[in-house]
Amino acid sequence: MTTRASIACRVAALLSATALVALLALVWGLRPPLPPLPRSFSAPLTTNTISGTLDLVAWVVFVLLDLVLFVKVVVKLAIRRTPRRGEFRLRRAFAANKKSTIEDGDWRRYSAPLAPPVLRVPPRHDAEPLSQQSQAERDAPAQVAPAQATARIERTEAEVGLKLLGPLELTGCKKKHPRRQATAELLAYLAIQRRPVSRDELLEALWPGDDPRRSAARFYQAASEARKLLGDALQRDRDTYVLDREQLRIDLDELDRLRMEAEATTGDEQLALLEQAVALFRSEPLARVDALWAGTEQRRLTALRANLLERAGRLRLEVGDPGRALDLAEAAAALDPSNERPVQLAMEADAALGHREAVVERYERLRRDLDERFGLEPQSETRSLYRVLLGQS
Repeated sequence: MTTRASIACRVAALLSATALVALLALVWGLRPPLPPLPRSFSAPLTTNTISGTLDLVAWVVFVLLDLVLFVKVVVKLAIRRTPRRGEFRLRRAFAANKKSTIEDGDWRRYSAPLAPPVLRVPPRHDAEPLSQQSQAERDAPAQVAPAQATARIERTEAEVGLKLLGPLELTGCKKKHPRRQATAELLAYLAIQRRPVSRDELLEALWPGDDPRRSAARFYQAASEARKLLGDALQRDRDTYVLDREQLRIDLDELDRLRMEAEATTGDEQLALLEQAVALFRSEPLARVDALWAGTEQRRLTALRANLLERAGRLRLEVGDPGRALDLAEAAAALDPSNERPVQLAMEADAALGHREAVVERYERLRRDLDERFGLEPQSETRSLYRVLLGQS
């Protein structure tokens, strides 16, 4: 909460308190007298006694309601927790990651959270990505882990890894998933940050707003489990923690590597790299990570996934494979409905396949969706493409 908002809340609380106190004072002045009591239990109740009792009960109920409003509206509104220093550091840390790294972005992609796009694409054939990763591992220089790490990590494969482009999953360990949810969130946060993170920042990321003295024990349990799973790949220096990415294979790093190599190549090689990057996404990124900080990263990675799908589809269309291009375009459009570039690609693929009616239907659906959600029309580029595909210009 900003300082201005905090002041406004306290002013509203003060005005509410004044009004409720004034109302209580007015009601106190209008309190009814005690009803006349009968001289004995056997004496019948008079009309005045019944009327006075009802008036007294109504007055008491009104006073109690006034007091309840005072407690609920004033006290809860006036006493608000000020964000701690660790929470501000956490917000600043993720504010630096909000800038999109996607080229040729569309401003409408940032409207997607209004109607969160969710597409759980089933994984493609696992054999192909695994074979590609195996080839990359054979080409890369061998990494020899220290003897201490080899002794600590419960290995089932040659290399320990962490997957975040889907539900969090460990590879090269006997356990694919940490037993504690806090452990999974700790590993995900360290993998995304790519830098040493202080203990205070981690406490605020895992348990925002909690007393650090109470959450310290839970943090050390999570850190202990993470160290048991990853060994020396989880490094600690005084009060900071970091993942040793030389010992740990993380799919986010693999994604960045493939994107950088794709930018430096063209043609079939670029297409192969882009499709390898797309295949790294097993489902929604950071699935089942419900931490406060995870939402921003999920949206960024989902937008990146849609961009990769659209670029790969464009290359597929250029090499004469409109069927595969259409599949990729529809997957990208489902992830980011407010982005018109995948729709343009799908229209071109439909036209290449000879599906003229599908082009018309897809354009009309886009026009209706934009009008209903944002009150906008398709971009001029989309309208021009539509006319060209229908042979109207």
